Amino acid sequence: MTTAHPWACAALSAPFCVALSVALLGPGTAAAAEPPAARDSAADGSPDCVYHSAQWDVVKKRNTNGILVHKPYAQVTDDERDPADRRCTVCRGDQTRIDPKRLGLAKLGGFSVCWAYAQQVEKALETIAKAGDFDLKAVVGYRPGRTRGAVVDGKRTQWSNHSFGTAIDLNAFANGLHASCNVSQATPATVKRCKLRIGGAWDPEGRPRLTVTAASSPYRAFAPFWKWGGEISGDIKDFMHFSISGY
Repeated sequence: MTTAHPWACAALSAPFCVALSVALLGPGTAAAAEPPAARDSAADGSPDCVYHSAQWDVVKKRNTNGILVHKPYAQVTDDERDPADRRCTVCRGDQTRIDPKRLGLAKLGGFSVCWAYAQQVEKALETIAKAGDFDLKAVVGYRPGRTRGAVVDGKRTQWSNHSFGTAIDLNAFANGLHASCNVSQATPATVKRCKLRIGGAWDPEGRPRLTVTAASSPYRAFAPFWKWGGEISGDIKDFMHFSISGY
């Protein structure tokens, strides 16, 4: 059996590198075993930490300052680890590829999450598939980027949970992020007063099979280990989002 090393293709162009990694590893790579106790290498055994990143520009409304980081894994900083679970980092080698097709979701493309949550995410997808009450059409997992937090020179400075592979977005086109939404309970009536910022309007009555709610199978599947963005406190309600912190 050939062992693939994704970090070895870091010098190649990003699309070709990703394609090569998927071709070698296969889209349904199983969850990694416990990584080395010394943690001088990534979960997949890589001695290096490799990742692409960018910053959200609040003026231009897009990601800018794209960079490729490639350094020894031993040099991973505290900032590059999820503050809620230090096992998860921004490094590609600490991510596990999920293949929804193996889990009963034939039309859904693959994505990656932190190795420490891969088995739970796979079980959650199986739960959704077996329930048959939700049409899961789009998923976003691992995606490094500074898209939160304080703004310096017009750019965000804090990593998103997606950066560490500890977040997932489901059907963003029907479960958007709403601002000015400090409501005690999200309902179709209360959310109408909120401002849609990203994705599609949340309409559980009009599109029940596409919309995440506290009664839906995605909630039952993911809530035991991650928090739903539709229940977080404050002015934001992110209905597509499940993550280690909810934000």
